[in-house]
Amino acid sequence: MIARAGDELGLPPVHSAWAIIRQRLEEELHRVCEEIRNYPPPIPACDAQFNYLLEEREALSSELLRARAQVSENSESADLRQSIDAFLSSSKHLGDSVKRDIRALINNENRRGEYEQ
Repeated sequence: MIARAGDELGLPPVHSAWAIIRQRLEEELHRVCEEIRNYPPPIPACDAQFNYLLEEREALSSELLRARAQVSENSESADLRQSIDAFLSSSKHLGDSVKRDIRALINNENRRGEYEQ
């Protein structure tokens, strides 16, 4: 599923992985923003659900910025693989199945590289 999406992007797997990470975080951020936008009025300051959504929006924005920074800081493939794994381990907003699929995408690239050597 994610491997096919990475192939469709026409990027090397490590770059596809970062593109997928950013896409998933942007989708989740969009979902949370839409939920905030459609939240029924009035919104009392003590509304726990609304405050939770605001916190989620901020956390998603921070995680998305961190993902973008990782790509620009690490230009070598090995660095990108390590930074992807570290990012996935620390991400609170990517589901386990997405993390598993992205790791499989990277591991498949590693295996292909071993066979080509």
